Amino acid sequence: MATIKDTTTGHPVPCGVRALSASVTALAERSLFALDAATTRDTIHAQAVLESKVASYKLAVLAHADQVTVGADTGCTSTGVWAANATRSRKNVCAAQVKLATALGSRWHRVRDALAAGVMNPEQVRVVVNALEDLPEDLDTGLVVQAEEALVGYAADFDPVVLQQLGTHILTLIAPEVGEEIDRKRLEAAEAKAAQKRRLTLSFDGHGSAHGRFTIPEVQGKMLQKLLHGFAAPGHVNCTPDESGEKREWVRGRPGPQKLGEAFCELIENYPRDNAPKLGRTDGTFIATTTFELLTTALGTATLDDGTPMTAAQAMRLACEARIIPVVLGGNGEVLHQGKARRKYTAAQTYAMHARDKSCTAKGCDWPPGLCHAHHDTMFSKGGKTDIEDGRLLCPHHHARAHDPAYDMTIHSDNKVTFHRRT
Repeated sequence: MATIKDTTTGHPVPCGVRALSASVTALAERSLFALDAATTRDTIHAQAVLESKVASYKLAVLAHADQVTVGADTGCTSTGVWAANATRSRKNVCAAQVKLATALGSRWHRVRDALAAGVMNPEQVRVVVNALEDLPEDLDTGLVVQAEEALVGYAADFDPVVLQQLGTHILTLIAPEVGEEIDRKRLEAAEAKAAQKRRLTLSFDGHGSAHGRFTIPEVQGKMLQKLLHGFAAPGHVNCTPDESGEKREWVRGRPGPQKLGEAFCELIENYPRDNAPKLGRTDGTFIATTTFELLTTALGTATLDDGTPMTAAQAMRLACEARIIPVVLGGNGEVLHQGKARRKYTAAQTYAMHARDKSCTAKGCDWPPGLCHAHHDTMFSKGGKTDIEDGRLLCPHHHARAHDPAYDMTIHSDNKVTFHRRT
């Protein structure tokens, strides 16, 4: 092997690094025009191998830098801090690199050699070393070696995501009798820790929105995710207004966070009231108070029993599905009407509408019946009855339009409805 000497320090390493840098610079100046698809694929594979080898050597140099306390002369508290300052990088990233370099140099030699040979990439190395470092300290040395060899072997076929999963259960794979017991204890500890960390905070900004943060165990998080996806998943076509609010156009889908936010509201509104725990002598149902005039015109506001204001239109929409119980007051504050829970369609009536309507009855909308609301065509304040002849299925979007005073709803001969902005 040819020896490269640094004319400045007499050591071949700095000179070799500069020579490699110069070679890459010269290579970057070459045109890629003549590369065909096959050669381009080969080049990308070769680059990946080169990146792994360069990363391996970088980690080796970092481990050496930590041994010779390279940052001591400048008063740095650690090699990671010195490296971050010297390379204008994030301190936490450099600290993690130094930790990884030390682990490879002192213990995980098979992983180190695989990276140096280009058969593992840096991200694979990171997740494999994390998995190996998480092995029990009192584990038999032979099993530790088997685990390292197995994970290095898996790296030839799996990406970092799958490798991380394999690493979590590596003992179960190589020694089931040992791994299953360790996995059980680890899972019990994780569940106990997650239970202690359960938190939920809600705040109200006074401008119509509530903001919250929560931390829940993974299992309950997955359950919540599945429920939300159930509300958000239908491959329907949304009818949304354009920026002017006048012209309507058909668009598919909406941003993920917005759709999940709407799904969360649907989940709250659709939670079975019979399953809700009692709050005092009530079941958590809200009571909305409004006047007869505001209710019949769908203008003005209603007030929940805790003082929270809402539009009369939203109060009527929620009352349609018995989400709230409306209390209608006269001019002197006397109770003219108090809604009853029987305003809500029975399960049999709802199933009958499912069979009849098949989906949301708004033209062009195909939300499935299970995610639609049962809507009263004639509002209760105008003599409407809770029967299937006076009811229909509407998705949450179109149900809101049905109670929006800015829109007229027209029922057509095929029992489909359309909406038009009032002028």
